[in-house]
Amino acid sequence: MGAREDLLAIPDELLRNGSIAQAVLVYMDFKDGPKRWWTGFGDLDVGGHRWEGIGDLIGMSPISASYTYSAQEMTFTVAATPEMLGLALAAKARVRDRAVIVYQQLFAVEAMAGFTPAGTEVMSGQPIGSPGSLFSGTMQKMPWSASGPSQRSLTVTAEGLFFRLNAPPRGRWTDADQKARYPGDKGCERLPIYAKGYETRWRD
Repeated sequence: MGAREDLLAIPDELLRNGSIAQAVLVYMDFKDGPKRWWTGFGDLDVGGHRWEGIGDLIGMSPISASYTYSAQEMTFTVAATPEMLGLALAAKARVRDRAVIVYQQLFAVEAMAGFTPAGTEVMSGQPIGSPGSLFSGTMQKMPWSASGPSQRSLTVTAEGLFFRLNAPPRGRWTDADQKARYPGDKGCERLPIYAKGYETRWRD
């Protein structure tokens, strides 16, 4: 069933009494250890997968709604657990250019008067329909910083699928792109060395 069919299948009484809420699901395809989170509490079984409530996910940048192709970039803030710090240190091999997808999931909800703060809703019953994709892209940088022995921040930046839509293919000055343009060419082979402040010594 597609997204349109899912929406049409929502009971009319739920639409009329306003007892529908949404949650966000996030899938990050880390190499050797993919992660699935949702913005609720406890484990959630939906879409054929189990999603961990909150887990290491803390927040994400806003997602803009658009009916046109978007070169949107997103930033995720995650808890700096030992596991996540390990991923950050091995970001190039285990994170960079791997898939990240953000979904929207609808729920039937009800307020628990006397037990729930004003404006807060509690998920009840089964999720409505299947998850709908809000953002699809690839993870890029995963920088981290520390301001004390117990205060660390870790972020994941992600590019949308159309981020490099207008970029020419093999348009980077890297060894891999240069060899793809001209097989066997070694002109860019030493660029990573020079980028680290390497000094060349010339002989007479």
